[in-house]
Amino acid sequence: MLNNVMGVYGVQIDLKTAQLLNSRLFHDLVGAVSAVNTGIEFMAEPGSDEDAASLLKQSADRLTRRLDFFRAAFGLGGGKQGELSLRNAGILVAGWFVDSRSSLVWPSSDVMMAAGDVGTQPVKVLMILSMMAEECLPRGGEVSIQVTRYPEGLGLAVSAMGQGARAPDGTLDALIENCSVDAVTARNVTAYFGARLAASQGLRIEAAETMDRVDYAFLIPAK
Repeated sequence: MLNNVMGVYGVQIDLKTAQLLNSRLFHDLVGAVSAVNTGIEFMAEPGSDEDAASLLKQSADRLTRRLDFFRAAFGLGGGKQGELSLRNAGILVAGWFVDSRSSLVWPSSDVMMAAGDVGTQPVKVLMILSMMAEECLPRGGEVSIQVTRYPEGLGLAVSAMGQGARAPDGTLDALIENCSVDAVTARNVTAYFGARLAASQGLRIEAAETMDRVDYAFLIPAK
């Protein structure tokens, strides 16, 4: 009899969660793939011009950015970069925001250098939270990532700020440590996975929602 529980990064993830996560990621890729197909169709038409070639390139670039982000944030290892750092994660997250209605503020090189080696798994959590923050801004806004050194450890925070900012339904519940698998849906599975990944590293994601602002944060304890 097949076991209906999968081990991912040392976290027990049931098959329903894995299926929902796959569905969510594939859903995000459908638009990019469709745009590539549209560009190819334009290129096949008689008299296709530079506009068709430009559309095809833009669509292919968007698809590549999405795939690179998903591979690093949700795949084994750190994607093409190997071990993930704040620096190369910043490049991947910036790629995610190219087509967004919201802007991204990533820590400066000096701040990232001062933070040191954060570790691949915490950086994955930060990438997932950045993706979640963008989803909190249906009308656009700003997503800001903060890295702060405290006596007790390194704090990583993601803030979504903009008119009407709010966490999608079920997201905050999915971050709770004892969240039931029955409460996981396609809308909050990313948050659920991110919280389980954080827990596998001994980390806990905290969240706060106020008027026009949503904050996610976690602390990497000092060694």
